[in-house]
Amino acid sequence: MTLRNRISLAAAAGVLLVVSAVSIVLYLSYTASLRARVDPTLVDAAQQASTVAERIKQSAADTGAAPDVSAPVLVGSVEIQLLPGPVSVGEPTRFGPLSGRDIAVANGAEDAYFTYARDGGKRYRVYTAAMPSNPGSALVRTSRAADADDAAQRTAALLLAGLTVAAVAITYAAARLAAGRILRPIGDLTAAAEHVTQTQDLSARLRNAGADEVGRLSAAFDTMLGALSESVTAQRQLVADASHELRTPLTSLTTNLDLLEDGAGLADPQAPAIVRAAREQAGELDQLITDLLDLARYRASAPHRETVRLDLLTDEVVRRLLQRAPHTVIETQLQPSLVEVDSAAVDRAIANLIDNAIKWNPPDAAVHVVVENGRVSVTDHGPGIAEKDLPHVFERFYRAPAARGMPGAGLGLAIVGSVAEANAGTLDVQTGTGGSTFTLRFAPSTQGDPS
Repeated sequence: MTLRNRISLAAAAGVLLVVSAVSIVLYLSYTASLRARVDPTLVDAAQQASTVAERIKQSAADTGAAPDVSAPVLVGSVEIQLLPGPVSVGEPTRFGPLSGRDIAVANGAEDAYFTYARDGGKRYRVYTAAMPSNPGSALVRTSRAADADDAAQRTAALLLAGLTVAAVAITYAAARLAAGRILRPIGDLTAAAEHVTQTQDLSARLRNAGADEVGRLSAAFDTMLGALSESVTAQRQLVADASHELRTPLTSLTTNLDLLEDGAGLADPQAPAIVRAAREQAGELDQLITDLLDLARYRASAPHRETVRLDLLTDEVVRRLLQRAPHTVIETQLQPSLVEVDSAAVDRAIANLIDNAIKWNPPDAAVHVVVENGRVSVTDHGPGIAEKDLPHVFERFYRAPAARGMPGAGLGLAIVGSVAEANAGTLDVQTGTGGSTFTLRFAPSTQGDPS
């Protein structure tokens, strides 16, 4: 069953319950009202007994016949029977002989009363009272069939049932129309999702600008498709760039191995140099693979953040780099600073920034590293970054023309950018002819005392 039908049926069921409850209440109220009017109607008819008697006498006089006042007279649904006095116990009537109570009512000793009686198997509501025009000697009886209102009740029941069915049918039809309009964006969303599933076309967009939940869902779907498209594009570009970058050291490594295999092999005087070159190229491959894995990890996975001392983390990175390159001069100004970051990822990012500064720094100049207020700044005294290269310095595998003769694959700064993004930080660069300053910023942590 479609969602449209389910919504329509739910709306119709709700209306059915409400209208049925209202119809039952109305029917019971109408029935009670009919029953409540029976006794007043009988009393009103009894009070008209004198008028009825006069009309009977007048009619008899007009026809010349003897008046039969005791014959029952039907007025509407009420039957009136006049019992002229004096009445006596045992006198026959339609509903049986008169009783002592009836005589007491006629004499005014007792009040008029209501009762139920049968005649020919049919049940009646009967009212017995003294004759208004001749109290003390005569009676009047008014009666009405107990089922006189059954037809009206059946009519009311059928009318209410018809109204209930009509209300449910109209509600179902209206709900289907409304649901069709309301659910149309969801239908478009489903069609777009099926289209993407079948064709792998990530360019499909809904562009529903509504402010309701459906509009927000459509906007989220468009955003998700856009992000997925960018991710797939970036993945394809990464594969293409990585295959290109990996091919160069692999070609050189294969060539060196071929040289060792040909001729005198290891006995060749140039063999040690070829082996060293092969080792360097294997190291380049290893570093490139490590960079690629780190880049993918920092972009794809949520970091495990913890409170760390950024100044101590930077100091450890500087110590490690100085052990590897003892002739490098690195000047530091490290102020206590607490941040919430992935310490291993930030360690790698700081190391990449300092490595990049060392690569461009003149041999006789120092690299400056400053840490304060959740910020790491690394400054070199190199030639600076050309204006045309500046927008691309954080792109993967991008290498400025001046850097193509240097080691590296152009992934170091891209990794720093990914680490900054994954840890809710920022990365920017200021450059000029006297050098460049890369600044990695994180929100300072409010937990604990950094000192």
